[in-house]
Amino acid sequence: MQRIIFCIYLLFTSFSIGSIQVAATSWVVLEPQEVVSRAEVVVIGKYDFSSNTVPGGGQSIFDGVKFEVTKVYKGENIPSTITAGIDNFDNGWVDEFQQKGGEMLLFLEKKDSKFLTPVGGPNGMIQINNGQVIDHEEKIRIFYDNYLKKEPKEPLSEEINLEGSNNHIPKEEKQAFPIQILLLGIGVLFLILFGVIRYRNRN
Repeated sequence: MQRIIFCIYLLFTSFSIGSIQVAATSWVVLEPQEVVSRAEVVVIGKYDFSSNTVPGGGQSIFDGVKFEVTKVYKGENIPSTITAGIDNFDNGWVDEFQQKGGEMLLFLEKKDSKFLTPVGGPNGMIQINNGQVIDHEEKIRIFYDNYLKKEPKEPLSEEINLEGSNNHIPKEEKQAFPIQILLLGIGVLFLILFGVIRYRNRN
């Protein structure tokens, strides 16, 4: 009887572990148009796996990794360096592909993590080599090749935090700051001039 119970326990345990692994590594295949529609930011560049990672927190399977942006297809005020999420199970093949000269076209969205993450995991991570999409499915390859015909923008050279941190002063505030000082200086000069005129009139 004990052997039967033990066998049932082992079977249940192995089934549970297998279910967890499948849930962590498998993704539902999305239509390319859905990936494009959901993306808030679309960029081309490379992950910098030598940088420190940022834990996603909670139940997120993504870690944040520094991503060097070379082209921007969607999004405003995108800096040359952002933090982009990546599933730990994708680190190996992405790093190997990049070392061979490849780049990643990322379709990113803001979900539960502290940073932008690829839409549908690998669905939002398109391999690019010499400006051409690398994919075994012709339909997907043609779709994203056509997408790349759009005119990209250059990333900003200055660093801006996309996650809304107060660590960086927005561009508008940087421009307004010298103007405020100038107005204050003009006000002080007027006060001094007014005081000098009154002093002369009394004398």
